[in-house]
Amino acid sequence: MALAYDFKPQNKNSKQVGDRNEMSTEKVVKDLAKQLRNVGPKLAAKLIEARIDSPEKLRRLGAKKAFENMYATGDSYGDFNAAYLYALEGAIRDCDWLDIPDKIKQEYKEYAQNLQSKKDLKANQALNSDG
Repeated sequence: MALAYDFKPQNKNSKQVGDRNEMSTEKVVKDLAKQLRNVGPKLAAKLIEARIDSPEKLRRLGAKKAFENMYATGDSYGDFNAAYLYALEGAIRDCDWLDIPDKIKQEYKEYAQNLQSKKDLKANQALNSDG
């Protein structure tokens, strides 16, 4: 079941998100979290922000592409955390993230570390070019 949602930027002073009010946005988030194993409300909200509003869209994109869309610059701390990739992969496979094969977890860990290294390198280059 795909969730219909009109994505428009949220105005900080407005209670409207898209064409739906804050209450129905919360419902959309909760509904998506219920449909996807390993996904709680915060991760569901990030999925929806990235226009991934159904299990089908997540499966089509795959964990890595969904992660890139959700965390282009890292999480709220600016980090790339492989745990999000594990949760997304578990949601795609409909299994607990602990049951994901170690080989895939290692691949995702290296992928997240690579993204973090690229981000850190860019930040260092920007600092060095300013001085």
